[in-house]
Amino acid sequence: MATKIASYSPLANEPDLTSFNDWAAANLHLYFPRMIGDQMEFAPGPLKAGNYGILEPVGKAVSPADLDLVFVPALAVDHFGNRLGKGKGIYDRWLGANFHSRIYAVVFDSEVLDLVPHEFHDKKVNGIVTPTGLIAILSG
Repeated sequence: MATKIASYSPLANEPDLTSFNDWAAANLHLYFPRMIGDQMEFAPGPLKAGNYGILEPVGKAVSPADLDLVFVPALAVDHFGNRLGKGKGIYDRWLGANFHSRIYAVVFDSEVLDLVPHEFHDKKVNGIVTPTGLIAILSG
């Protein structure tokens, strides 16, 4: 069972994770991303406004190896695990430097596509979370 979860504070145009984040913070260990220069790290809350107007945690950073499950935002994702981010490569860089076997993109149902444009350096996700369900990515 995942007990150390990395989530994020969603923007207005992203699926609302507030209820999940509140539940996870009360029952598990919940971590949020923050930017240090051009690098991302995860830490516990409380949250305060950071760069780009995004809420960021003020706690001490956790080792990426300690995270059991990582939720990442996306503009779109496909059934092959290809994720379309916002173009800055922040999550791709973090995922490239920190191997995780349980990475789930969080999108609206309409953002699950047949195929998402991707490049060699883009990191795949292992599953998709939408407001109506969970989709596992089958590798192979």
